[in-house]
Amino acid sequence: MRLVHLTDPHLSDLGNVSYASLRGKRWSGYLSWRKNRRKKYLPAVLEKLSVAVRAEEADQVLVTGDLVHIGLESEIRQAAQWLKQLAAPDQLMLVPGNHDVYAQGSDELVRRLWGEYLFHGCDGQDTRFPVVRQLDGLRLIGVSTACTTPLFMATGKLGQTQLSSLSELLKSAASEHQPVCLLIHHPPLPGMTNWRKELSDAESLQKLLERFPPALIFHGHLHHNREQQFGNTRICCTAAASSVSDASYRVVDIEPRGDVINFRMRLKTIAMDDQDKLQFVTVDEQTWQQAG
Repeated sequence: MRLVHLTDPHLSDLGNVSYASLRGKRWSGYLSWRKNRRKKYLPAVLEKLSVAVRAEEADQVLVTGDLVHIGLESEIRQAAQWLKQLAAPDQLMLVPGNHDVYAQGSDELVRRLWGEYLFHGCDGQDTRFPVVRQLDGLRLIGVSTACTTPLFMATGKLGQTQLSSLSELLKSAASEHQPVCLLIHHPPLPGMTNWRKELSDAESLQKLLERFPPALIFHGHLHHNREQQFGNTRICCTAAASSVSDASYRVVDIEPRGDVINFRMRLKTIAMDDQDKLQFVTVDEQTWQQAG
C-alpha cells in the first residue's frame, strides 16, 4: 500500500483580482500575496510536483489543506480543477486549511466545489468531519481545523463535536488493532508553532492522542519539512508543494507481514539536475515496524 502526502500548494493566482473589490481580511491577504507569496509559491513548481506525484501511483494521495490564498470563489474553482487533474476522488483524501476558509462564504464554496474529495465515501448526506476511509487494513481519518479568523490570525479549531467523534474512531481502531493515519492542517500538539498560528484546542487533542495513538499524523500549515516522535506516533509536516525553495512530498509504503507492519517513508524535495531542470529527489528515507 502506498500513500503520498503533500500540503499547502497555494496554487491560485490573484493577478486578475482587483484590490478595490476586496473587503476585510482579504485586503491583508492580497497584499501578502502581492508582496511575498506570488514570488515564493509558483504554479510551475506545483505542476512539476503534480507530475511527480502522479508517477508514484499511490493508492491514496493525502492533501492537508491551503490550496488557495484568500478563499475567493475564483480560487476555489481553480483548485477544484487541479484536484481533478491530480487524482480521482476515491484516490485523494483532502482536509481544508485556514486559507481555504479565509473569509465569510469560503467554507460553503469549499464544501460545494471540493465536496467529492472532502467527503467521498461518506454515508448519505453526511458532510461532517471527521471523515474516514478504509484502505487495506489502514484507517485514514481526516479532521478539519479550518475556521475563519480575525485579521492577522491563522489559528485553527477542532471543537468538542469533532473531538468526541475522533475519540470514538480512534478507540474503535485501537480495539481492532488497526493502524490509523490522521490528516489535519494545523500542527496537532501545543508548542509546535506560535500562538497566532496554533490549534486552539491542541491540549485536548494531545490528551486524546496519548490514549489512542495513531501510527502516523500528517499536517501542513508550517511550510517546511519537520518530523516529530510523539510516543509511538510519527508526526510529519511537509513543505509547501509549490515552494520555489523546498517544495516536497512524502511517499509512505506500508506492508503488513505476519504480526508486524513495515513502514518505509521517503521525503522527496525539489532540486536541479545537471541540465538545470527541476526534479524531485529523495533527501531522507526511514524504515520502521509497528505491531499489527
